[in-house]
Amino acid sequence: MSGSIIKVRKLNEEPGELVNESDSLFVNSVDVVLKRSDFDSFSSRILRIEPGGHTAFHFHLREHIVIVIRGTCRVETDDQTIEVQEAQIVTIPPNVSHRFSNPSNERLALLIMNFFEESKIISPQPLPEVSEK
Repeated sequence: MSGSIIKVRKLNEEPGELVNESDSLFVNSVDVVLKRSDFDSFSSRILRIEPGGHTAFHFHLREHIVIVIRGTCRVETDDQTIEVQEAQIVTIPPNVSHRFSNPSNERLALLIMNFFEESKIISPQPLPEVSEK
């Protein structure tokens, strides 16, 4: 047996953070994959959206894979609007403007997985070498 320790976190005990973007309403975010320096091509979080709430319209360089854990999610892009139910999966390609909203009267929970192309990852540049005199 290895010395690994299994960690369990209870989602209903995670306070998360209020998403404080302009035009976002009643959205709370919980990091699923905690920050890791050895893992920068993937990130994941749970979005909890209260009834009538929504994210801001936005786009980014990463691909989203979204799983509806609880509730009904309205997904809007410039070209289409769909409603997605529990246990359904949505893929949003990079550079597609989109937002998630909750049209129902119960809390919506989404698992958001973000996949970054390796060439799009911004990593710290090495410091220039300093010559000693």
